[in-house]
Amino acid sequence: MQLNQQTDLALRALILLAEEEKNNPPRLLTIREISEFHRISRNHMMKVINTLVENNFIEAKRGKNGGLKLSRPSNEIRVGDVVRALENHWNLVECFSPQRQNCQILPSCQLKHVFHRALSAFLAELDQCTLADIPLKRP
Repeated sequence: MQLNQQTDLALRALILLAEEEKNNPPRLLTIREISEFHRISRNHMMKVINTLVENNFIEAKRGKNGGLKLSRPSNEIRVGDVVRALENHWNLVECFSPQRQNCQILPSCQLKHVFHRALSAFLAELDQCTLADIPLKRP
C-alpha cells in the first residue's frame, strides 16, 4: 500500500505544527516556513494546506501576523482521520472499485475479503496514533 503524495505532505505539515504547539506561547507558522523546512514546493504545500483547512485539521489566519496552527490539540487529531480525509480512494485491487469489474473470478473469489480486513487493520492502527504521539526529533 502506498499513500498519495498529498497525504504524505499533509502529515509532515501537521507534525511540524504539532511541534510548534509545544512552545509557550505557540507560534503560527507560514506556508513558506513549512515548505522550506520540508524542502518542497510552496505551491504543492499551499494545496495541501487548503485541504487541511477544509477538513478542519488546521486554522489559517490571514494578514501581517497571520499563519497556521492546529485547529485543536494535537492529541485530538488521529492520524487515521487525516489519512482518510486525504486519500482519494481505497481501491487496493480491481474488485474494490465499482467502475471496474473485469475480474473473471469475482463472484467466487475471497481475496477481496482478505484485503478488506487488511485495510481495516491498517486504518485501525492509524486510529491509535495522534499527532501528539509523533514527536519530531530535530538533528
